[in-house]
Amino acid sequence: MKKILFDNQMFTFQRFGGVTRYFADLIYNLPADEFVASLPMRFCENHYVTETYGKEYSSFSFPSSYRLRRRVYQAVNRFCAWQALRKGDYDVFHPTYFSPYFLGALERNNKPFVLTVHDMVFERYPQDVLIYDRTIQHKKLLVEKAAHIIAVSENTKKDIVEILGTSPSKISVVHHGYRAVGGVAEQLFDKYVLYVGERKGYKNFLPWLSAVRPLLMKDPALRIVCTGLPFTAAELELFAAWNISDRLVQISASDAQMASLYRHALCFVFPSHYEGFGIPILEAFSNGCPVCLSNASCFPEIAGDAAVYFNPHDAQSMADALQEIISSPALRDEMRLRGLQRSKEYSLERMVQQTCDVYRNL
Repeated sequence: MKKILFDNQMFTFQRFGGVTRYFADLIYNLPADEFVASLPMRFCENHYVTETYGKEYSSFSFPSSYRLRRRVYQAVNRFCAWQALRKGDYDVFHPTYFSPYFLGALERNNKPFVLTVHDMVFERYPQDVLIYDRTIQHKKLLVEKAAHIIAVSENTKKDIVEILGTSPSKISVVHHGYRAVGGVAEQLFDKYVLYVGERKGYKNFLPWLSAVRPLLMKDPALRIVCTGLPFTAAELELFAAWNISDRLVQISASDAQMASLYRHALCFVFPSHYEGFGIPILEAFSNGCPVCLSNASCFPEIAGDAAVYFNPHDAQSMADALQEIISSPALRDEMRLRGLQRSKEYSLERMVQQTCDVYRNL
């Protein structure tokens, strides 16, 4: 039996997010006849660990801000990770983010580690990085030290090679996998386009919204439903200036609600300039939601012919693509079928098996 030790960096930091969804799916689906997974931590409020997979960890409700609670969690959980690392009872270490705190312990115990790189956003968009953030430097160090690197797309592998000068032979591409949730909530909204995730900088949300605003003005029934964080004061002020405040809805959705949002949307739209993979694309495909994508970075690689594409730098292209898909029921039906077919290429089982191949070869 090969023992794989995971750390708790991102499980402590994130309650929701693509990185922790990926690691939870990997950890709790490793073949039990060949691998033993260990995730040492005491405190956890991560949705995928506690809700999706029903694992029990301690938590507390005071203070009300998770940012403040997280400081305590980080201190205690880091100690748990240190104990496991120093004990050395594992064959491979797989960190969940880029803090290099573990390097000394691995060197003393002569243990290898595998590093998953989800994207090179910080390197491509350094203007969005906070001045005190050391992720770029830490990632570069860990890429150099890792026994092997997993990239979640060919586009991400290309970026690692191009930006960091890493040998392509050191990198395996393992696409994300997705398993649809069992329960689906009732329909929540009528006639809407779905946007999922953050809305900052490279996500290109506001330029896209500006481009499609004429479509909203033309059709009083059409809405944009956004999941993720609540709208900021600056966003609300801008929506009011554009006279579309009543056309945008924000919702913090459960898994069942997310499935419903995908299944009843006119389409899901992803206007980013850059992504490492784009798990929401798989969510849309698996739930029969037509997909409208930027033609940038990894999107053509992941979606193939199962999406309607637009130029994320061209307002007319963005508006035309959305108009095409929302005005044609026949096109939406075709995209649903193509998406469902495409989703078969991204099974959770395939992702786990290809990752296990990396572990086996160390």
